Amino acid sequence: MSKNHDRPARLRFSDGMEFDLSGDLRVVHRRDGWYVVGRGMLIPVADREEGDRTVAQMTNEGGSDDALRT
Repeated sequence: MSKNHDRPARLRFSDGMEFDLSGDLRVVHRRDGWYVVGRGMLIPVADREEGDRTVAQMTNEGGSDDALRT
């Protein structure tokens, strides 16, 4: 997987919420919901189960150049 140094490793919102976008895809829970984070991405999901499915799908099918990346 190639590295893209233009992507921030951390994403901070004005409400104080902060996400570490580096590393492998993983599911995290914050006060306002569930997210899949990693590989420079932040993806909101409905719950832990959807997050696990998203990670599995992107790991098995998405590779490093998937269309969900912004």
